[in-house]
Amino acid sequence: MKKAFLEHQYLPFLILFIIVLLSRLPFLWAGYGIEEDSWAIAISTYLTKTTGIVEPSRLPGHPVHEFPLVWLWNGGYQLSNFLSALYSGIGTVFFALILKHFNFKLYFIAALAFAFVPIYYISSTYTIDFVFSETYVLIALYLLLKEKYYLVGIFLGLAIGCRITSGAMLLPFMIIVWQKNSLKQNFYTLLKIGIPMTIVAIATFIPIMQQYGKDFFMYYDQFPYPSIPKFIYKLIFGVWGFIGTMALLTAKIYYFINKKNITKGELYEKEISKKIITAAITVIALYIISYFRLPQKSGYMIPIIPFAILLAGYYLNKKAFKFLCFALIISPFICSINLTDKYRGAEYSNYALKATISGQEIFFDFFSGPIFSDYSKRKQKLKYTDAVIEKVKSISKKTIIIAGWWYNEITVKMLNQQKNSLVIFEAYINQEKINEHIKNGYELYYLPEQNLYNDLMYKMKLTDSISSPFSIEKESN
Repeated sequence: MKKAFLEHQYLPFLILFIIVLLSRLPFLWAGYGIEEDSWAIAISTYLTKTTGIVEPSRLPGHPVHEFPLVWLWNGGYQLSNFLSALYSGIGTVFFALILKHFNFKLYFIAALAFAFVPIYYISSTYTIDFVFSETYVLIALYLLLKEKYYLVGIFLGLAIGCRITSGAMLLPFMIIVWQKNSLKQNFYTLLKIGIPMTIVAIATFIPIMQQYGKDFFMYYDQFPYPSIPKFIYKLIFGVWGFIGTMALLTAKIYYFINKKNITKGELYEKEISKKIITAAITVIALYIISYFRLPQKSGYMIPIIPFAILLAGYYLNKKAFKFLCFALIISPFICSINLTDKYRGAEYSNYALKATISGQEIFFDFFSGPIFSDYSKRKQKLKYTDAVIEKVKSISKKTIIIAGWWYNEITVKMLNQQKNSLVIFEAYINQEKINEHIKNGYELYYLPEQNLYNDLMYKMKLTDSISSPFSIEKESN
């Protein structure tokens, strides 16, 4: 029986799931995450649970991810972070099943590489919807290949309920199933996918639409377009890591040098359809174009990762593809590029190299990796937030603190604490509200960098002149 189990066709997928899940466990224990959106999810689920009124973390909403967390609120960030890790394991298994469907020879190492691409790895250790939507998309793609079109629609609808941009996957899905000489069949297939997708997607958003009406269809874009260095970092290094980026560049150069000697698709045991390659290229193009419109987070690029790996497996030979996968697997663990900021920066070794780019000091550390940097940043932010909350307890005058991206984290941590009635935290405040606070006798302060971002938010140059930095240092007698 033991031998039969070891030879079971599903054993590699179980092993893959266990590896992915275990790799996430050490990084689940530093709050809801580095992003203010993660803490916004905690606030919205708490308010929805306690008031009974639907409060999305940000519009247009992410109901399939957030609504279950309302019922699981008492489990804290530990449970919601664990769900992200769990979904990443499921998503990785379905990517492996997709590759297995294509008879890809190196499906196990390819799926493992996907699981350890830095942005996917990091996003699966805290509370955010990226991994959830990607998992539903991969399940839908697997079902598409099995021609279970109604189920495809259901899971694609769930993906849209996590991130509305997942609806863009309908185009590459239709490319995959497109029949050249049968428009009638294509139309029926589109209906089989599109109708359940639309029903499920609308059903998930109904509570938000009832609450906000037509205004629910908004997107998050607070601040100006980022600088070119930030744009490039988030699009490339923030996704693949330094090692992964260098490996992708090396693989591309290798292909162009040796393309006459490489048989495309040689890693697939049977010829892969050109429609699959076209669909993969389409996905990458769609999401890169979308990123140019709103280049705020590396996590927006997660949908392209499995398709980029699929294409690499098509264009590279066995040796080059193994090299790429190995590089992606180790990429989260070495060669980190991150901020040195003492309040929200990452830890780095004594051997790190430092430079100032776009007004911010960054480091390059061979002995640390993106996953460690992200986790240390989370702990650093928690430490600073705790210090602010502790300092606020002793304030004896009417005070406004512009908290900016610290606001959500502070709010969550103070939910069960006694508050100083003299102190009000504001995320950002416009000139009208500033004047009102000053008229009511409040003194204004701001947390690090939030003087700049408060002005950016409301397109003014005022915050510095009417407020002061909030210091967490103990005042000397």
